[in-house]
Parts: sequence; C-alpha cells; structure tokens
Amino acid sequence: MIGASQTVEWAFTVLVIIGTVSFAVSGVMAAGRADMDWLGAFVLALVVAVGGGTIRDLLTGQIPVNWITEPWPIFVAMGAAAIALIILRFRPTLDLESAPLGLVADALGLSAFVVVGTQVALNTNLSGFLAVLLGTVTGVGGGVIRDILTGTKPAVLVGQVYAAAGIAGATVYVLLIAGGLSIALSTVVSVILILVIRLASIKWGWQLPKVLNTGDDENSVAG
Repeated sequence: MIGASQTVEWAFTVLVIIGTVSFAVSGVMAAGRADMDWLGAFVLALVVAVGGGTIRDLLTGQIPVNWITEPWPIFVAMGAAAIALIILRFRPTLDLESAPLGLVADALGLSAFVVVGTQVALNTNLSGFLAVLLGTVTGVGGGVIRDILTGTKPAVLVGQVYAAAGIAGATVYVLLIAGGLSIALSTVVSVILILVIRLASIKWGWQLPKVLNTGDDENSVAG
C-alpha cells in the first residue's frame, strides 16, 4: 500500500513531467516564431524546461543541479520537443504568431513549476517569503531565458500578468500549507489558480501598469 509521502512524491513527479513537457512545447513554438532550425528548437526546449529549476538550485546551493543527478527531465523534454517538431513538420500552416497551443503550454508549465519550486524551497526550511520568490523564479526563469534567446522582451518585464500569476499561486500555496491544508489539496488549488489567472489575462488582455503611460500597449506574448 502506497503511503502518504509516496503519494505526494508521485504527485510532484507528475507535476514536473507536465511542466517539462509544457515548457518544451512552448520552446519549440517560440523557436518556430523565431525562424530557428531543429537544433535551435531542441536547445530552446531544453533551456525552457530546466532553466527555472537550474536557477533555483544554484540560488539554494544545490550543486550539482537536479537535472545533473536525475537527468530524466532532459529526456522527457527532448521527447516532447521531437513530437512537437514532427507535428509542425506536418502542419506547416500552423499559426505560430497567435499559437494558442504555445500559450496554453506555457501557462501550464508556469503553473506546475511554480508550485514545485515553492515546495522545494519549503523543503529546505526557507521562509514562506523566500519560498514564494524561489517558486516564482522556478516558474518564470526558463521563459525569461527563452525570450532573451529569441530576441523578445521577457513577458515578466513588459506588463503581462505572468510572474504576478506565479506570485499569487505561490503565496496561496504557502498560506494553505501554513494553515494545515494537505500538500495534495494545496497543490491542486494553487496550480488551478495560476492557470486561471494566466489564461484569463491572455484572453482579456490584462496588463500591469507601466512606468510611463505612453499609450503603447504592444507587448510580447510568452509561449
């Protein structure tokens, strides 16, 4: 019979798989928009999939980083990227500019990795405040690197409700755990919250206020 700790471990493994696949797909979509070749798409998929976790591990002093000691997320990302590339090969007319698949994949990856990163931080006995910061870094770090490599302004800097969605979800997760709610239920609530906020912001064009009100609402879109 599987114990509670094993159930939680499996649940977070599933979250890592979801986040890895989702971010790898969003990386391939971004590579397509940037007119990269297949190698560039694989590189971008891997960077997005493990970038945030790598930054988190370095900040918490976990050396070597997680994907060095447990490389299976690399293979998952490569497999997801390969499938996405094959689909794009047979669907060359796919609209990469609006690409709802890429947007949804990015939102799903953000949701999964923010919660995973927050729990990893809590496991190292960091404060709730630092756990929220590291959880958000885990969720948005890979996307920031992706945007830089494709010459796009990072979504977290140009008014999009992206990192803000991660901060909200990570904060709720920490508060629920502190309030005695189970890890499983806290995870479900927080993942759904981040996903809903991010997708709603895309659908209705929610924006954070800019430093200067220039009237220019043109922002890059992650995914």
